[in-house]
Amino acid sequence: MAEWDIDSINIFRAKGRGKIYPEFKTLLSSICRNECRYCIFRKYCHIYRGKWNKDKLISITLKLWNKGKIKGLFLSSSIYSDPEKVVEDQLEVVRGLRKRGFEGFIHLRIMPGTPKWIIYEAIKYVDRIGVNIETPDPSIFYSIAPDKGSYRNDILKVLEYCSLAWKDYRSMGLLKNGVSTQMIVGIGENDLQILETTFRLVREMGLRRVYYSPFRPVPGTPMEKNNPCPKTRVKLLYQAFYLIRDYGFTIKDFNRLLNEDKMLITARNLKKKYAEINRYIFPINLNNEKYYNIVKVPGIGPSIAREILYRRRYEKITPKILEEIMGRNIKKVLKYVDF
Repeated sequence: MAEWDIDSINIFRAKGRGKIYPEFKTLLSSICRNECRYCIFRKYCHIYRGKWNKDKLISITLKLWNKGKIKGLFLSSSIYSDPEKVVEDQLEVVRGLRKRGFEGFIHLRIMPGTPKWIIYEAIKYVDRIGVNIETPDPSIFYSIAPDKGSYRNDILKVLEYCSLAWKDYRSMGLLKNGVSTQMIVGIGENDLQILETTFRLVREMGLRRVYYSPFRPVPGTPMEKNNPCPKTRVKLLYQAFYLIRDYGFTIKDFNRLLNEDKMLITARNLKKKYAEINRYIFPINLNNEKYYNIVKVPGIGPSIAREILYRRRYEKITPKILEEIMGRNIKKVLKYVDF
């Protein structure tokens, strides 16, 4: 890409914690040797393909960052060689960026089957790392990605290595944004399968983020006639993810939020719907209940729940104290709490 084309690069605007983070999101290569049945870059799709010159990718990323157009880089790749070679090429890019003064966020999406030693090398340079799990169901995985390797050994094991690396070195400030993965939604799985897998990934491996990508049929692929996934389904799954990660929800908590097809029921706000369905557990006494019961109250998030726990160490929580903590938002919670 020529130097003067830099202003025409599409910048992805990632969202997180109510903020927008502009990032340069790119593949190192769109050349792929695999035959994933859903993907536009599958081996037999007749499309234009290319591969970045690594020095040029470093240079363009730095220019975008220096101009203030991006805050970070998301780097993935198609699988054009063995996993070790592809990830080593990715590492050349992220290592080169850091050596040339790049201080932005780097999210590295590595390949199935990546060796453990490369993962431990990568975390020296990146803020977040992960590999796509694609689906919670191994049988679906082998159906849609027949030559992508072993679900257990090349996907889950790589996520385990990433998780171990994060746990081993996070105290040193490495990999400060943790481990992530992505699932395609709408290819035969149900929401309960997604929730159960998400729960294990978050609670057992400590993943900080699970991304849900709604399936979109791509012309010229074997799955071109499959139905697209509704965006509303993905929105509900993201709500459920945050309830698992930040609010301590268990799979049992979701039981009454699922219909007979094991799909999440339609709701604008899953947490509020949970409270409406489980009205018998309320009101919650703010002076003696544990954190994960308090945070289930509609209108009370993690920061407010922690403030309540802190304040009740030395004073009784009263409506007046709660109003000091919450302001006008107290009206949303009064019918769910007791003092």
